[in-house]
Amino acid sequence: MVQVQQAVDRAIKYVQAESADWLKTRKCAACHHAPLPLWALSEAERQGYAIDKDFLAGTFESLLGSKDKLLSSKIFPNPADPPDPRPQGRGLNMGLPMLAVAARSLPSLNEGQKQSLKLVAEEIVKKQQADGSWEFFATLRRPPINESQTTDAAWIILALQGETGEGAPKAQREALSKAMAWLDTAKRRDLHQDKVLRLLLGLRSGKPREALQPTIDELLALQRADGGWSQTVPDPRSDAFATGQTLYVLALAGLTAEQPAIKRGVDFLVATQKPDGSWPMLSRSTPDGSPGSAKLLTPITCAASSWATLGLARLVPKSASAK
Repeated sequence: MVQVQQAVDRAIKYVQAESADWLKTRKCAACHHAPLPLWALSEAERQGYAIDKDFLAGTFESLLGSKDKLLSSKIFPNPADPPDPRPQGRGLNMGLPMLAVAARSLPSLNEGQKQSLKLVAEEIVKKQQADGSWEFFATLRRPPINESQTTDAAWIILALQGETGEGAPKAQREALSKAMAWLDTAKRRDLHQDKVLRLLLGLRSGKPREALQPTIDELLALQRADGGWSQTVPDPRSDAFATGQTLYVLALAGLTAEQPAIKRGVDFLVATQKPDGSWPMLSRSTPDGSPGSAKLLTPITCAASSWATLGLARLVPKSASAK
């Protein structure tokens, strides 16, 4: 497992450097360069890997440390700004639920961060539609980050779950219930990410193993000959985004690196990692959201490398004390 641990160490350096550079130059907490890398770094630390703790804590604090910091993140609507007249102004910036999910991976939250997450939950409830769903704008689709209405809804539900414990406002508990009911009956496309997030939601909801087993079996059946998984079911090409995502949720479901299918997935990621710690990726979107090949590959590369880090670190801890 030494090779796997070395792969995670390389990935940590890449993900942190890429996230830091994006936040410094773009000054935007984009899903692919803030929530996913921060979640990956937090998970890696929990599994015994060395990370830059100051960067992790400082970045979370800069985004969620207070209401003002949340407003300056460019993903939370500032009431002082003019209303957005575009259709997407009615929707929810997906950076918010993804950042909320990432934040819940921290061992503890300070009061300012807790208050910011409450504001995120309130914004989620505010933007929910009567049927329990949220607006999805096909023209803004950026697969795989914004894959479909159902994958967006899964992320939003994951965020609400983190804010809907004992003592949560009635409106939030009702919003969560409506959202889960909508997702259970929503027509889904044959998307790999739908299956992965369905399993993740089931695990976090505490569903019994027998209810989850069909999805586990389906994911295992979709493994490619090279050991990896593909974002799109008909596509024979495996990649780090789908493979890392799948390995992470299967690890949460109790599968281990010693099991043949999981070992093949781990081996695929180790074999395809680039020297700089990232993984080679192709784009599935163009600037207008339609299928194609975007010129800027850093978003998908950073997101995929974050998922690969999550999967590998969870399956192969660095220390025996990791939980």
